[in-house]
Amino acid sequence: MKEKNRFSVLLEHLTSMANLKNYTIAKAVQYDESYISKWISGKLLPAEKNHEIIFQNISECIVNSLNPDTIPMFLQEYQVRNLQDLQFAIYDNLESEYSYVKELRSSTGSEVASKISYYPELTLDQFIFKMKHPSLRKVQSLNIYAMVDILNIDLNYQMMITELNGLHNDRGLVLPGVHFSLMINLDTPNLSSTYITSFLTNVLSNLSNIDFDLYCGSQAQKKLVFAIKDIYSISGMLVDQSHCLSVTTIEDSSLSTELYHKIRLLCNKESLLIRKTTIENMIRNHEYEHSLFAQNSSSILGHFTEHFLPDDLYEELFNKYSSIFNNLKPETLKRLHTITAQLLRCSSVKIILYASVFNDFIVSSELDFYGFRIQLTPEQRLRYIKHVDELRQNNEQLDLKVLPNGILSDYQHIPRPTLFHSQDFSYLRFARNTPEYNVCIPNKIILNQIFDEFFTELWNSDTCVSADSLITHSILSIEILQPETSKN
Repeated sequence: MKEKNRFSVLLEHLTSMANLKNYTIAKAVQYDESYISKWISGKLLPAEKNHEIIFQNISECIVNSLNPDTIPMFLQEYQVRNLQDLQFAIYDNLESEYSYVKELRSSTGSEVASKISYYPELTLDQFIFKMKHPSLRKVQSLNIYAMVDILNIDLNYQMMITELNGLHNDRGLVLPGVHFSLMINLDTPNLSSTYITSFLTNVLSNLSNIDFDLYCGSQAQKKLVFAIKDIYSISGMLVDQSHCLSVTTIEDSSLSTELYHKIRLLCNKESLLIRKTTIENMIRNHEYEHSLFAQNSSSILGHFTEHFLPDDLYEELFNKYSSIFNNLKPETLKRLHTITAQLLRCSSVKIILYASVFNDFIVSSELDFYGFRIQLTPEQRLRYIKHVDELRQNNEQLDLKVLPNGILSDYQHIPRPTLFHSQDFSYLRFARNTPEYNVCIPNKIILNQIFDEFFTELWNSDTCVSADSLITHSILSIEILQPETSKN
């Protein structure tokens, strides 16, 4: 029996899950029922010129046919929260499988991929198209290991690889079933610490809602290897920033999994570049306290945190939100706040804030409170900003600068992380409401050195400006939101 193409397999799977008859779909897309049968059997594909409206109608038809028994199944399968997102996810899945089959037909003459295919040379555009296999839409359970010399490829392709279509269509979702481990090569003498740090922190931030691990090793040099467990793999040799040679794709489950496990062996504790944790674990392990007392403290703030709370506001928020810290003693948190407040009053600290931090805080009212995103009232926001202003005015050793724009313009759409850096200890906090993925600690001395060079370069550059005008503007803006405050 002839093997069906991936689009046909998906369409049959969706209609079966939704208990949809062919004639119901035919009515929705305004085609004869015989066409639906041929699409499902693999004898025919929807016409190129009409495929978008056909997929829109099919996805709408599927969602409209669901009942209380089938809705949870679909929401779980696509890891979405509502039917509107589900309809988009189904459309996206149909589109990706259709495009995959069409490309196969164009490049090989067949709609079903060979178990092993070989390409003497591909551009990175072509490689990435093949790398973004339709199976990446299966966000309920996905296991990926990759070795990519990503810092030595053209900038336009770096985010195309790390975005990995389908892993996180909705940035508000946490996808614990998606496991992605990436090994990179850090031996890049032609790149500045600013570039490397900007790229790594933005990638970590962008993928912080999945189970993402980052490794480094010379094995990744000139490599492009990508393996999805039980599904698919692709590998090639990088020859320059936009071309690769000897590309092999594997659709065979056992062979792909064999490559997956070979890469997995290289991604061990010795090659782990960052260690993931939570603020709660940092406090229990005294790492949070360690970061406070570390020498030569500095930070780059992508969002406001609990560090800069005045005592009275801290007490208010603690009384309201302390229940979220199940495994921490109240006196522990209060002691840490007391230490933090005292250090900010008298110690030497260098702080760089993204200009967007103030704008986001004014509008969204969100504060990162020990890794949890909480909402402040306009009056509370005003007290917070005024306290930041008082700290810098009363402590000459506390130096604030503002970074008007992102360090690299290519990553403006990514939520900016916060880096707490010192001579002894560093860690990253991400601007997401996902505490279980929110913190990364460098696991390699080399990464801490890169962070140190990065901060020094940025601090001494002409890019950073005084915080005076932005703080004044922020206070005035919040007073507009809280009219009664401005009268006092």
